Amino acid sequence: MEIVGRRDRVLFVNDSKATNAEAAARALSTFSPVYWIAGGRSKEGGISGLKQYFSNIAKAYLVGEAAAGFSADLAGRVPHVLSGDIRCAVETAAADAALDDRPEPVVLLSPACASFDQFTDFEARGEAFRAAFQSIDKTSLTEEAVT
Repeated sequence: MEIVGRRDRVLFVNDSKATNAEAAARALSTFSPVYWIAGGRSKEGGISGLKQYFSNIAKAYLVGEAAAGFSADLAGRVPHVLSGDIRCAVETAAADAALDDRPEPVVLLSPACASFDQFTDFEARGEAFRAAFQSIDKTSLTEEAVT
């Protein structure tokens, strides 16, 4: 997991390498409240193994080929929107997280999917997340070291 930076109290974390539910579970169990960006090309099992972490998710932003299937899995359990792409997901998640009054809301890219529907690899997807973060309201951003 890479801490990309902050916007006021909101922490932005790139976990693009989480290409399946098991890997995404680690990030979802670490943070709360989570504004979760998920999706891409789904792998076997989808996100069914993540139900125990749904309570950590304030809202989900679904992208890529898996968006409709993930929406069905989250229906009635987790508020969510179909965002289409990473840039739109980051912008919407950032705005929603900024309204959260808890101490450190987290915008988390932990897709639980392969990246090949929209990107050449998970690194390119992570770079798109970083670029989207950097494009939001640059005056209130504080860059942090990569962990």
